Amino acid sequence: MKLCGGVPQGFLPLWLLCPLLWPGYATPTYHLSNVLGIIDELEGQDTGMTILNITAILRSLQTADQDFHRLLLGEVPAPVDLSGLLSHPKETFLREVMNHEVGRLVERGVILTPDGTTVAMGNLVAGVEAGLKREVSLPRSGGDTDLRAPVDSLCALTLAKDLGLAFLAHQANKSQEMLASDGCWDNVDLPRIFTRTGPWTLASSALINGGMDGFILGDLLAQYPPPLPRLSALLRDYYYSQASGLLTAKARSRRMNFEATFDLGNFTRQVLGAVSLYDQLRNNSVLGDLEHNTFRKICEQGVKLFHQNYLVCPAIIPRCIWGARPFKGEPIQLALPLRFVYIHHTYTPSQPCTNFPDCAANMRSIQNFHQDDREWSDIGYSFMVGSDGYMYEGRGWHWLGAHTKGQNSKGYGVGFIGNYTSELPEPTALALVRDSFTKCAVAGGKITSDYSIQGHRQHRATSCPGNALFSEITTWEAFKEVEDTRPTLGGASTDT
Repeated sequence: MKLCGGVPQGFLPLWLLCPLLWPGYATPTYHLSNVLGIIDELEGQDTGMTILNITAILRSLQTADQDFHRLLLGEVPAPVDLSGLLSHPKETFLREVMNHEVGRLVERGVILTPDGTTVAMGNLVAGVEAGLKREVSLPRSGGDTDLRAPVDSLCALTLAKDLGLAFLAHQANKSQEMLASDGCWDNVDLPRIFTRTGPWTLASSALINGGMDGFILGDLLAQYPPPLPRLSALLRDYYYSQASGLLTAKARSRRMNFEATFDLGNFTRQVLGAVSLYDQLRNNSVLGDLEHNTFRKICEQGVKLFHQNYLVCPAIIPRCIWGARPFKGEPIQLALPLRFVYIHHTYTPSQPCTNFPDCAANMRSIQNFHQDDREWSDIGYSFMVGSDGYMYEGRGWHWLGAHTKGQNSKGYGVGFIGNYTSELPEPTALALVRDSFTKCAVAGGKITSDYSIQGHRQHRATSCPGNALFSEITTWEAFKEVEDTRPTLGGASTDT
């Protein structure tokens, strides 16, 4: 299933465009399962190979910022000759996924995880190693107290330094954004090329996902009782939702888990300190003559934006990842902000989806039904809610939907995947809409601060969003009655 358009050959080496022409082997797919297979192989070479041995080997494959890593993690042990442990293609593959690079078109050093999100592997591994060696250090330059705050190696290596550099790049060149949107794999079943979407930035969503995951895992490992698990076991347990036994934290809850450790002021100080430390290693070539107060204000602004976009807002799987078909015709743009959020359930599919493959398949099924059977331009809902910890982009923030007849221009249609006539969605799914989605929409200027939540049945003769779910939303603070409530009938959403 081809999800993104073809990439012009002038932008990429031929072996990336035509994998079978790469001498000796076909290009591997950049999926976590392949990375874990190689780590398994490394761990199987020696029963004494520890998680620190593996993270040190992976760090030795990185080419950028080695001095910064050595300062905070220490020297890499004597280099391991991987030629005796792995085939050349596998070593090359590992080297590629450990070196993150955001190009003008393509982002490298990223992998697709089982939950449908993309992460920068280098930031993830740095967090695991930093958690096992967690220390704080003091920057040595400047009289500004913010710049002399203790620097947590775990925070510095996963997110703080990279976010700070992105904030500075935006300050120097406004064509670079502080933060940006996600990207698209050429194929989610066989991911080989990850094409960026949205504006140019150094702090991509993949880098931030990898940084948050690295911080969460490193923080857990810092408190983990011996014996320590193998790296492959740790990552399988974290990323594969059905795995259990090692961690209670899962990738699907990365935003919630990271926010639980987040303090706006402290995180800002960590960004200031990490960049200051990095600047010292670069002989003041990063900050140059930038005044400390200006630097602080840049970081404060950037950290607030990070908090809003990645901790307040829910994680939304974009259309290109779940495999959406193109919109038919020309979409109509909404006039923002809107004043309503209309709650639906799908009725069919009737079962909640608890993993990315099932939720993505449900999204495609609903879109096919809306486009083929009802002959609508696209999937009708603005957003859908899975029971896998994610929301899914339908028509999105900016385009008129087909969900609540007579009201489509006034609000977003948010549908819960499943039949909620007698049962409620998962608590986490409810919280995604009630808490995260609405806060995000208000802060982003998508809905008014005095917005109202209503059920589909309040505007149409339907049982949607199901008796149990409708009863639940009537308890939400933003719920509002309407004067003309029509009689309730059976079925799901059937109108445009």
